[in-house]
Amino acid sequence: MLIELSKLPNTPVGSFEEGGFVGKVQKPIINPEEGKLIGFLVKTGGFFGADKIASIEDVIDIDRGGLVLRSSDCLVEKGEIVRISEIIKTNFKLINLKAVQKNSKFIGRVKDALVDSNTGDIMRLYVRRYFQEYVFERSQIIEITLKNVVLKTEKTQKVKKPVAELAQAEVA
Repeated sequence: MLIELSKLPNTPVGSFEEGGFVGKVQKPIINPEEGKLIGFLVKTGGFFGADKIASIEDVIDIDRGGLVLRSSDCLVEKGEIVRISEIIKTNFKLINLKAVQKNSKFIGRVKDALVDSNTGDIMRLYVRRYFQEYVFERSQIIEITLKNVVLKTEKTQKVKKPVAELAQAEVA
């Protein structure tokens, strides 16, 4: 299933094994080098709960209603999964990241991304510049760095209707 990255924060996290609520997604964790969703930062418990990490491998299902883990034991401390911990330390966020062409010409800022919930792959990027919105397919993503996204622009399409409506129509 394809899911919008911007819809994941604050969604509930459940445990299949225990059959209950274990926390809320604080933010999805994207590996910029791979261009993939690799995990989630999850707030467990109540107001004073701890921040834990859930790897994408431990997720059974993701949809607009939240995500389901195999077990609450899949939630680990921040330092236990090194590559995820390193990305958290950089405070990398794909949303609002600068989008540029190969020659460094500014295109806009990433408004949202469509992610394949089975593989974690970023399938599509939505970029906004002033009042124009553009859609970039996975094949048009050259590189994602901590500072910007480099995109091929020859096949870029302007979006005629709002990005959220477009994504919902394709996901449904």
